[in-house]
Amino acid sequence: MTTIALLLVLAAALSHAVWNAMIKGRGGDPLAASTGLSITWALLGAPLLFVVGPLDRAAWPHLGASIAAHLVYFSLLVRAYRESDLSVVYTLARGLPPLLVAAMSTLVPGERPGAIAMMGAIAIALGVLLLGAKGGVASRRVIAIALVIALCIATYTMLDGLGTRASGDAATYVTWLCTLQGALFAIGALVIGRAPLAREVRARWMVGLIGGVLSGLGYAIALWAMARAPIALVAAVREISVVFAALIGTFALGEPFGRRRLIAAGVVAIGVIAVRLGG
Repeated sequence: MTTIALLLVLAAALSHAVWNAMIKGRGGDPLAASTGLSITWALLGAPLLFVVGPLDRAAWPHLGASIAAHLVYFSLLVRAYRESDLSVVYTLARGLPPLLVAAMSTLVPGERPGAIAMMGAIAIALGVLLLGAKGGVASRRVIAIALVIALCIATYTMLDGLGTRASGDAATYVTWLCTLQGALFAIGALVIGRAPLAREVRARWMVGLIGGVLSGLGYAIALWAMARAPIALVAAVREISVVFAALIGTFALGEPFGRRRLIAAGVVAIGVIAVRLGG
């Protein structure tokens, strides 16, 4: 992975941690924030469809399956954030996808990274899991939901990486993805939540706007990188967002970082170096 790609994916990881913290928030329903984010995707993406043009036919199967996985992902994420802390859900859900994506990528011709890079990806995943769920105990139900979320993340990551390559243009693919997924999730949520949800979405419109912009740009960067580097490596580096989330909790919420988290951050840093050198 080139230095530029690495730095951009790290920036995308930071934006991911920020918008997830906004979705969870200190109060309010995570569904309202997620709905506002989805509305932002749909409203900003719809006019851009006329700019980027039609999506290549070869990419539509990937896009359709990815939208389905994303809708399940967002629905479960809302449910998990309603029942547990950000650190609990985020760590469990984001720690496993790099390993799952690495396993899936072995089935794609020409996608297998080098040994050093794969060791780096594994180190990143282990470091993320080592961060743990500081300060909270997850119920079996939350753990189960988080594991399904992890599977969804790994699934749509592979689908979108391959779909971007099939389309030949990351901007076109991510525009269609965000527009269609955003519209479908927002419509479904508003039908279910009705007037009370709509009022909260309006009241928290800034959260939806900022979260939508950060998530859309961050994922566009990730897809751009997946078209130029092994998907497994991009997925691994992107999950450094868990480290950023821990830092946000420390400096913004006053949570202690602790020796375990310091060691975990070091393991992740070593993994990033290995990905850069071996990828």
